[in-house]
This record gives sequence, structure tokens and C-alpha cells, in this order.
Amino acid sequence: MDRTSWIGVIVCLCLLFTWGWWNAKETAKQLEAQREQAAQEALNPPKEVAEAAATPNKAAGAETTPADDAPGAVPEVTHLLENELVKFHLTNVGAGIKIAELKDQARHLEGGEFVTINENASHPVGAFSMGPELFDTTTWNVTEKSAEKITFETTNSVGFTFSKTYRLAAPDRDPHEITLEMSVRNESQTPLVFADQFLYAGSAAPLHLNEWSMQIGMFWLQSDGKFEYETVDHYGGRKILGIFGKNEISDDEFSIESLRWAGVNDQFFVTIVQPEVAHEATLWGSRFPVIVEGDKEASEKKRMFAAEAGIGLPSLSMNPGDQQTLRYNIYLGPKEFARLKGLGEEKQLVMHYDEIPIFGWLFGWAIKPLASWLIMGLVFLKGYVGGYGIAIILITLLIRLIIWPVYAKSARSMKRMSKLTPMMKEIREKYEDNPQKMNEETMKLYRTYNINPLGGCLPMFIQLPIFLAFYRMLWSAAELRHESFLWVDDLAMPDTMFMIPGLDIPFNLLPILMGITSFIQIWITPKTGDKTQQMIFMLMPLIFLVICYNFAAALALYWTTSNAFSILQTWLMNKMPEPELQKKPTSGKKSFMQRMQEQAEEAQKAKAAGGSGGGMTKKDRTRMPGEKGDRHTKGKKKRK
Repeated sequence: MDRTSWIGVIVCLCLLFTWGWWNAKETAKQLEAQREQAAQEALNPPKEVAEAAATPNKAAGAETTPADDAPGAVPEVTHLLENELVKFHLTNVGAGIKIAELKDQARHLEGGEFVTINENASHPVGAFSMGPELFDTTTWNVTEKSAEKITFETTNSVGFTFSKTYRLAAPDRDPHEITLEMSVRNESQTPLVFADQFLYAGSAAPLHLNEWSMQIGMFWLQSDGKFEYETVDHYGGRKILGIFGKNEISDDEFSIESLRWAGVNDQFFVTIVQPEVAHEATLWGSRFPVIVEGDKEASEKKRMFAAEAGIGLPSLSMNPGDQQTLRYNIYLGPKEFARLKGLGEEKQLVMHYDEIPIFGWLFGWAIKPLASWLIMGLVFLKGYVGGYGIAIILITLLIRLIIWPVYAKSARSMKRMSKLTPMMKEIREKYEDNPQKMNEETMKLYRTYNINPLGGCLPMFIQLPIFLAFYRMLWSAAELRHESFLWVDDLAMPDTMFMIPGLDIPFNLLPILMGITSFIQIWITPKTGDKTQQMIFMLMPLIFLVICYNFAAALALYWTTSNAFSILQTWLMNKMPEPELQKKPTSGKKSFMQRMQEQAEEAQKAKAAGGSGGGMTKKDRTRMPGEKGDRHTKGKKKRK
């Protein structure tokens, strides 16, 4: 590689590390400013805007006073519905699910607290709403209660009586489900219309500091099968590199022709609200700031955003004495693929595996089924080997064994291609000033020895969708959360062993092993191309190390295992006899590409000949009408 190429590589590396240092520094400044702002907001929270206007009484034209502020008002009382996996805490203020504690999901590795869904929201799931910050704060009466269900009821001054019954899921349903039966009865003497009301779907907030904003948002599925997902960034404007940009909107509405279900999710947990009958609806979505606790090593707190949503209720026109009932099924639980698929109604789409940054447009069609098969395969193998770490290794080895023939053929192609290096060097030196001729001679050389220049890249193209599918599957696989392997405490998080003193950078061993094994694999692979191309390939492990350093440990484990297998496979291939470099047998029939190239060369020669014959070849000119030997002239002579 010449001096100019070396300078270019060094400059690129310097820019890469300078950008990383500057980005980390600016991000730290932003976080500090956000913490100060969050502390001020905590001391001086914004006053609720028109809370009373969002109550059921508002829908009927009456006014109410928030329960906490009204003199002599009934205090908030919570009620518990519990099964083997979930504790549903229901409140009489707004008549909804205040929080849901997941008894099988520890919040921290050391145990203790449970993961709690909707804990950051100021209103319960199932409460009435008229939009963001406009919620029902009416104190409802409990009219019936048992271990399986609870019923709330309230009546406004106009004549509407509302009833909500929450019931635990039947034994044949998932324990994370709870049903809501909501009745609206017109007890007045005049017709009334119940309209412009939403059912609050709750909130979803990040559980840890490494959770990305793209993993938090709201979603919905239409009857035509179209699934839509909006992250919290939708409401705050899109930022370049997470730094530049400003807030654009605080909330948004979406009109749905026929809604099947909708909800909110974070990285590992989700709330899904499904009406009994699909109907036309308007959804609203919003976000609000939350403080996320760090782990026990980092006591700092980071300000992030939670997503929340409301689902539009059908408009009900009711005569005196009429009663209408709406039924909803609500799921509050982990984003486990098999569990969500078992719920029916295509709820596994909540995983949105086809949402792939950068490469989604190219491999999205393949990543969705691959990610589904991978998680099902991991769960299946884990049932036999007892751990997800071993399951990842086994499924990686299985994938590599399947593509062994492709890799073997590619390795032999690269070995044969490496033998062309002296001849390719001669072509580059001979046609240094004529790049077009250089490319033509290079392709001619490949055809002569029957070598596909892309043959060595085929394994990479095959593995890239698998790598992206692994990455996307691990993006939200609650199955791997808190699963340990060797020194890794949590396969769904980076395998941080300690913080590097003086640099305040985590030491993640698995990505480093991934980079080392990638370097060894490239080092022992037969070299092709010039020195500049070879140097670029040698830098690839470093680039991947930087990109993947803070990804989930399970992804680094997969890639490291795949690299180790490739090293073994390459070593075995190098022990085999060297392939011979033989010319392709010639035949009388020319290939399509050869004919096209010859025609292109003839056209170039004719163009270079200038104005003689208008750029036509001698063969073409003999066919001009009226000239000797032309078939038209011969025909005329015969007629004479």
C-alpha cells in the first residue's frame, strides 16, 4: 500500500476515534443538563391541565372535582387481583389497573423488586381520557368484589351510569391477561351520546440506562394486517447522532379504519389492549420524561422518556333506558415470542422483527422469519441443555454446518483467485492509465480461468442476514433477560466485567474476543486484491468491535463462536491439496457476456474511426440498398 493510502487510513481512524470521544463528551454534558432539568421538574411539577374536563361526567356535560382536592372526597383505595404470575393492583380513582407486578420477572439481577408495568404513569390502565393530560379522576364505587373479579361503578349528574368489571383470565388463557367489561347505561329521560372518549392503554418506560429510545413506543394493528409502530422519538423530533435537533410535537393522533389491537412497549415488556370487535378508532400517543435508576455500580440517574397511548372508544347513541357493553382483553407482560404468539390475533408482531436500521430495506424480508426461527430454536435447545449460552453456541454451530458447503466452495474460489495476483498485477501496471481497459482485461482473466470474483463474498452475504436476525431478535428477547453464562450475568446486556480506571469505559470481554477471532480469521484467509483492499479487510474487525462493543452479550457470543468455527474450517481447508489454476475449456459457442463485450468493442472501434461510413462497420455498409451485392439490387435485376 502506497504512502497516500496509508495516510488516508490513518486519517480515517483518527476521525473515527475523535468523533467517538467528542460524542461521548457531548452526551455526558447533555445528560448532566437533563439531570438538572429533571430535578427541577421533580421539585416543581407542572400542574395538571383540565383534569376534571376528562371525566365521564364531562362526556355527559357535567363537571367534577379531582378526588385528591375535593373536600370530604373518598380517598384512593387499591384492590388486588392476583394469580400465579401477576399481581394486578386496581384503583378506585379512574377505575383501572394502577400497576401490574410480574412475580416471575425480577427488576434487578440480585432479585428483590418485581418488574412493574405502568409504574411511571399517573393514571391507571383502563381509565377514561379525552387526550394527553386529560384523564378521569372520578372516585368510583366498588359494587362487587371477589378473588377473581372486581366491579366499579359511578353515575354522573346528566344520567349516564358507568360500570367497569375487571376479571382474571380463564385457566386456559395466559395469566398475564385480564378482561375488562365496560357498560354504559342511559338512565335519563332524554337521548344521550357517549362520544370523544379514549381508553388509556397505560405507559411503557425504560428499565435500564442502556435502553434506546427506539425500543420504547406505541403500536397498533389494523384489520387489513398492517402493523404500525411509533417510537418516543416521533413526539420529540428526530435528532442527528442523538445530539442535534429540537422537539417538534408533544403528542399526536392517528386515525384507524378498523382497529384490532394497540398498546405500548419498552425493550422487554408490553401492554396490549384488544377490543372484542374491531372498530374504527382514533389513537393518541404521547411521551413524558422519567428518571431511570442505574445499577448498583452506577448510582447516577439518567433522564429518558416513557411512551403512553389512548384508544378511542366507539361513539354510542343511546335512548332512555338503553345499555351498551364494550369488552376488552388486556395483556400486561413480557415480550416473549412464543407467549405472544399463543395469545392469537398475531400479537407476535409486537416484536416487530422487520424493523431493522440501515439494512432493513435490503434484508427485512429475510430477517423477520429468521429471527422467529432463531428464538424458537433457542427456547427449544434451552429446554434440553438448561441454559441459553450453550443453546446459542449449539445453534451457531448448526448454522455453520448448514453453510459448510458454501464456505468450502468459497474458500477454494479465493485460493484460485489468489493465484491470479501476479497476472492481475501485470494488468494494472500495463493499463495504469486506462482504467476501462484494465477492467476489461481483468474480467477477461476471470473468464479465462472460470473464477467468480464475488465467490469469496458469498458466505458473508449469507451470514449478514443471520447476524442481523440475531441482533434484531436479541433487541427485545425477554427470554434472555437475566440469563447467565460463564462470567456473563445477563446475556441481554453487555458483559461488563469492570470499568477501566481513568477512562470510565466498561471492559466488555466478549466483544474483544469477537474482534480478536475476526482478525485471526481474516489473517489466515487467502489474500486477494491489492494491498489497499487487504488493509481495509484487516481493519474490519476493529470497525465491528467499535460498533458492537455495547451490544447484548448474546450477540457477541454468537459472532465469536461463528468466528472460532470459521478459523477451524479455514485451517482444515488449508490442509487440503491446493486447487489447480486451469484455463476454462473453449467451445465454438460464445457466451452472452462475450458477445456483448465484442459488440461493445466493435462499436468503440467504429466510433474511433470518425465520420467514415457514419460510424458503421464494413459489414453494415455492404448491406446498404443500391450497392453491389445487396439483396434489394439482386431482386430488381431478376424482375428485369
